Amino acid sequence: MNMAARIMRAGAAGVMAALLAWMPLAEAASSKVEQAAAKAVQAVAHAYKNKGTAAIDDWTLIALSLLGEDVQTSEWGGSIRWQTELHNRLESLDLRKTTDYARFAMAVSASGEDPSQFGGVNLIARLQHVQLANGKFADSMDGTGQSLINAHVWSIIALYAAGEQIPRAKQAKAWLVSKQLPDGGFQFATEGKTGGIDMTAMTLIAFKALGMSKEEQPVKKALAFLRTQQKDGGGYADGGVANVESVATVISALIAWGENPESWKKGTGSTVDNLLSYQKADGTFSHTKGGPSNQIATAQAMLGISDVKRGGPYVIKLRESAGQRKVAHLYDLDRSHWAFGEISYLVKNGYLQGVTATRMSPDQQVTRAQFAVLLLRAIGEGPVAQPQGKFADVPQSGWAAPYVEKAAALGLMQGSGSLFRPDQGITQEEMASIAARIATKYKWTKTYSGAGTVPVDWARVSSWAVQDVKVLQKQKLLGATASRQFVPKAAVTRAEAAALLYRLLAVR
Repeated sequence: MNMAARIMRAGAAGVMAALLAWMPLAEAASSKVEQAAAKAVQAVAHAYKNKGTAAIDDWTLIALSLLGEDVQTSEWGGSIRWQTELHNRLESLDLRKTTDYARFAMAVSASGEDPSQFGGVNLIARLQHVQLANGKFADSMDGTGQSLINAHVWSIIALYAAGEQIPRAKQAKAWLVSKQLPDGGFQFATEGKTGGIDMTAMTLIAFKALGMSKEEQPVKKALAFLRTQQKDGGGYADGGVANVESVATVISALIAWGENPESWKKGTGSTVDNLLSYQKADGTFSHTKGGPSNQIATAQAMLGISDVKRGGPYVIKLRESAGQRKVAHLYDLDRSHWAFGEISYLVKNGYLQGVTATRMSPDQQVTRAQFAVLLLRAIGEGPVAQPQGKFADVPQSGWAAPYVEKAAALGLMQGSGSLFRPDQGITQEEMASIAARIATKYKWTKTYSGAGTVPVDWARVSSWAVQDVKVLQKQKLLGATASRQFVPKAAVTRAEAAALLYRLLAVR
């Protein structure tokens, strides 16, 4: 079956459970969208036969993936050819541009590779490393520059699409929200005075990745700005020029926030009608109406079409696919394991990593340093930028220092005098005490609905932990263990730490 036929038949079939909420929109996608998708893929396939990998830039690769194509198959050149091509692109990346790095990380993930270990480079860690203490992702990969909003936005989107948590999420959100202009829009750089279409739409996608609610004012104001800026015929003009990239990006933003782009109409057409009006007879898209075929315009149009066709935002699709790959690569995590569901969720969403890329060691004892890392990811806090050597047994230059010192500074974990004991395990009552501090500090007061009340032998609980254990018992957070019991002095495994973290996240 040829590629176009496979796309025509794909529809909304096979969409993961995480995207079921978007199904009504997918079912409403008209045949013209299906046909446009098939024609666009055929056009790219034709260009690929003539030009090879040059016909498939990073955005086109991402768009093909979202339309159900796999460039690692023989139809698109095969895995060896694409791994070689992507390695060459990695070598030629312009490190002055964080945006280029973020885009490439998304392309690697969309191609089925792991951006955290590609070509001997951890693209994810490098992106995380350029985040500044104020939450801003620097303009350049050398960690300099604080004026480009698009560098910040695309770093957030790339990390989210890769199945990672956004480090310093609170600060990252605060920085971005502070750049919203009086008209509700956003611009590419901080010196902008009036909102731009593309940047506002991309920021809305980043807001989604940051876990914001549609009821939050920055989201409402940005959506209202896009509504007021819509042109007759359903389209958008960025910089005064109506173009396909702008309307495609708006469509992706609308779908990310549960808006039906078919209902966003002005005059004679909707956003979807306007997008399709840029498609040429050969299946490609032009940047402006009646203009020549344009590779970037075609790729961006395909992204918008893929979201309409799927009925869900591409960032969630990419995130789900990346998460499934991460879990599949953990050869020692069996589906029969008692905590498989909890561990899988945490791995897919970037809260938990294996001891290596292929090994989780779920039944290995968790150390205090490892637990500090888990805590920070759960609450959306990043490590300290410059460790001060607070604890004598945690080397200032060691991997654990930034996390341990941040957990201590937040009052979530404590040392004993000048010692933290980073490699020592923790007991169930110690873990309960730390979890209670989190629940109290961040007002996570809901009751966990997935478990009953676990009995406690209070005579075995240390006096300093009694009140904390009572807090967790009331919220039904105890019993996140292999035995489903609470054994105060028992050592905690990595799986048990993950299970408690899962429950904590459920009561936020």
